[in-house]
Amino acid sequence: MASTYFHRTRLRRKAQKAALGEEINLVPLVDILTSIVFFSLLTYAGSALAALTSFDLTLPPTVVNQAQAAQLREKEVLNLLLAVRVYDDRLEIEHSADGGYRRVIFGIAGVSLDTLETEMAAIREKYPENRDVLVVPADGISYDGIVQILERLKRARYSGIALGTRSRARS
Repeated sequence: MASTYFHRTRLRRKAQKAALGEEINLVPLVDILTSIVFFSLLTYAGSALAALTSFDLTLPPTVVNQAQAAQLREKEVLNLLLAVRVYDDRLEIEHSADGGYRRVIFGIAGVSLDTLETEMAAIREKYPENRDVLVVPADGISYDGIVQILERLKRARYSGIALGTRSRARS
């Protein structure tokens, strides 16, 4: 009865499907695989995830006048304004106590980061009530360099780390 080529091809396909069974439905398989991937990522707590570092960055300190300072609680007033300036070739540590302090560390990697950590730990020991430090990077500093400096400050036991900006150089 199937005289045309189209009808013969259609009958042959039906016979093949009947011999092999129905088509495979992939929708349930994809649903299961999606669920497995989702819950695997949700519950993953491996060493790679634990190695990620987070920094609790705070707002930079602001300068207030005498009337505003009277309204602040003693806990909110900083007695020491501590800053780390990051340039392309050096680090500068400055603070406002005891008539001012300034230390220049040449380089921004390796030994200079060790020196920064040691200096900042010494300042932390001398002024234990101060946990705040302001980091002011120059325009050309890489993100990785800033993260390394933030890690060193965290290891020196500073918890109130703030990122500041400086006015950009005019071209």
